[in-house]
Amino acid sequence: MKTNLALLDWVVLAIYAVTVIIIGVAAGKKEKNTDDYFLAGRKMPWWAVMCSIYATSLSALTFIGVPGAAYAGDFNYIQLGIGDFFGRILIAFVLLTAYYKGKVTTVYELLGERFGPHSHNAGTIFFILTRLLASGVRLAGCAIALSVVFNIPINLAIAMIALTALAYTLVGGIKAVIWTDMMQFILFMSAAGIAIFTITMALPNGWSDFIDVGQAHQKFKIFHISFISGTKDYWFNFSNPDSLMAGFLFGCFTTFAALGTDQDMVQRMLTCEKVKESQKALLWTAVMNFPITLLFLSVGAGLFVYYNIFPNAEVAGFVAAKKTDFIFPHFIKTVLGPGLRGILIAGLLAAAMSSLDSALNALAASAYIDIFKRYIKKNTSDQDAVKISRYFVIGFAVVLAVIAIFFSKTESILWLGFRIAGYTYGAMLGVFLLAVFTKKRGNDLSNIIIMFSSIAVVIFFTAESIGPFNILRTSLLQIFKIKSIAWPWAIIIGTLWTFGVGAIFRTSKKV
Repeated sequence: MKTNLALLDWVVLAIYAVTVIIIGVAAGKKEKNTDDYFLAGRKMPWWAVMCSIYATSLSALTFIGVPGAAYAGDFNYIQLGIGDFFGRILIAFVLLTAYYKGKVTTVYELLGERFGPHSHNAGTIFFILTRLLASGVRLAGCAIALSVVFNIPINLAIAMIALTALAYTLVGGIKAVIWTDMMQFILFMSAAGIAIFTITMALPNGWSDFIDVGQAHQKFKIFHISFISGTKDYWFNFSNPDSLMAGFLFGCFTTFAALGTDQDMVQRMLTCEKVKESQKALLWTAVMNFPITLLFLSVGAGLFVYYNIFPNAEVAGFVAAKKTDFIFPHFIKTVLGPGLRGILIAGLLAAAMSSLDSALNALAASAYIDIFKRYIKKNTSDQDAVKISRYFVIGFAVVLAVIAIFFSKTESILWLGFRIAGYTYGAMLGVFLLAVFTKKRGNDLSNIIIMFSSIAVVIFFTAESIGPFNILRTSLLQIFKIKSIAWPWAIIIGTLWTFGVGAIFRTSKKV
């Protein structure tokens, strides 16, 4: 199919692809057992882990979704970063200490040790379902961009990305994930920098246009704050997803859950030899978060200014269809010159690979350690264990591709990813907090019931429509003078429900 790519662009992409594969193969030469395959023998340097953590948390959703959100709105997204900062600090000094003390391979082993097998199973199930859906959305996000750039069907783009990530993850395990993530982190950060520089240099008056037009349309507004009760921007408005408290708590709780209880994110933190090194890696990502988020928001604001000065019919169509995620890929394809275009596309691919590769490895780790080894075959040779783990990687790659195809038609990839996590992360965070902060509260059997019931509670309070239950919900909220509860509160409600109800029951096993 015809694309706008020049020979130089293809050369850049070829160099990127070859480099990734070489790193993956080189990292996988010494995979002797599952401890090597899933935890790199716990010998990874903290600075490499730091880059990998941030690369995975950014993903293709950040690369195209954050600029798309800034194009459609303003810099309100950055207020999530304030909560995110505190969430990372809590993980470093609360959860990581417990994980290293327990010497776990998957974090759900901690639930098994603290409560029993039912809690262990519930944590595993919640992780696998959440990670499959969330990573499927991430894969769809990158595929949308590639379909625009290469002028190919989204389904074909999904297959290409999945196969590429599968190739090196299958061979190299978590070491391949971390080392490729470090390279890819540098690449897509450079790509974002190149994008904002190119946009501003293309404007008639450069940075002056960027600032003036952006300010005229309030693109740089971060906080929507009012201290008048009943107004939309009231700082504690439960009905407004952009309210200050909603953004802060959502950012804090989501980060606490995603980076602290999701095997996909925690796994690389456990590859450091000592907990202090892991904490250092995570805390540095907290420091880096604000400038990096600001950079990607600036790309979106820059695109808005560019197309405000140079109107484009196709971009106008994307805006009308509420598909602002397509605008940055369109800019890459139609405005950038040879070479730069290749670097930006490689940056997009890097953003996708850095989240997909780790998801495949983490899902395989949980499937093997938490399910296969416990219920199917406990004693397996090191060689067979690695082989079985690789079969799981292949299987999950196929499942993620199917899920991505399903989600590829959504309007806003960024917020869809957050909404999915909101329904399950609360239950996961609540039970982990119960395990860490209490000694004798939380019952193995009741935990699993409470975790699943939290999904129903979250849906009841935050879903836009729950049919015949709408009247009951409205009546309950009126008691507290609340009209409705916006979706960012979902993870907070789930956490409080799981921890609060779980604490009623006493632990039945000795701890």
